[in-house]
Amino acid sequence: MQYSLLTNIATLGLVGRIKKAPGTAGSFVAVLLAPLCYLPFSLPVRLLIVLVLFLIGIKACEKAEQELAEKDPSSVIIDEVAGQWLALLPVNAVSYFGSAPITPQEWFVLMVGFLLFRIFDISKIGPVGLCERRLTGGLGIMADDIAAGILGACLMYPFQFYGNIIFGS
Repeated sequence: MQYSLLTNIATLGLVGRIKKAPGTAGSFVAVLLAPLCYLPFSLPVRLLIVLVLFLIGIKACEKAEQELAEKDPSSVIIDEVAGQWLALLPVNAVSYFGSAPITPQEWFVLMVGFLLFRIFDISKIGPVGLCERRLTGGLGIMADDIAAGILGACLMYPFQFYGNIIFGS
């Protein structure tokens, strides 16, 4: 079956159709893409990127629910990208285009952000679960991951600060 552009955006194409743990796969893809199209930018631009992704995501998720005839389909993973990038908001500028390759310490920080986001997203603790229970449609699909991203970012700020001290960055 052919899906619309919006549904393909919502599922990140074939990534969301991975049978086991599509949300984790989406988060991992988001981490891999972050040094290319998210982390090189300033804080205000990063916030704008997440906002645009959130707004497009709402529409894409609504279309995907219609086309897939399923409420909050597991193949819809654009919400993971928005939430994961929000969790990485505090990370210092990391880019594939820098003068040096991404260091092991930078990859470690990215993986900590990945783990924090996945823990909050899977556990549905506090506001994450509240968003999932109270909101529906595209907004509901996107909102719980945004909440998980915010919680992840709150823990990434001190980690980024102390990580810089530990790693001497």
